[in-house]
Amino acid sequence: MYERIDRLRDELERAKKRKAEADQRVKNCEEKLKAAENNQIIAEVNALKLKPEELARLLQLATAQKSADGFDEVADAFTKSDPGKEKSEYIYEDEESEETEDEEN
Repeated sequence: MYERIDRLRDELERAKKRKAEADQRVKNCEEKLKAAENNQIIAEVNALKLKPEELARLLQLATAQKSADGFDEVADAFTKSDPGKEKSEYIYEDEESEETEDEEN
């Protein structure tokens, strides 16, 4: 008489167990994804060979700029190489050239 109820209870327990296992797999996948993203960020920062102060300045400028074009200009300012200039001088170089262009037009 209670066989059906017992089977349903067993099925419910199995379903709960499968759900817990699936939740754990999701959690593991999320952790792996986060670790991969962090490793990618670290690799890209290392490729730029920036000092911590330069990286902090780059991030400040990047968060201040809302457009993608602005971010490219900021990134370019750090990657230009001119032996006669400090990297920090490049930050302001683009702003000065934009002002000059505006005055010419």
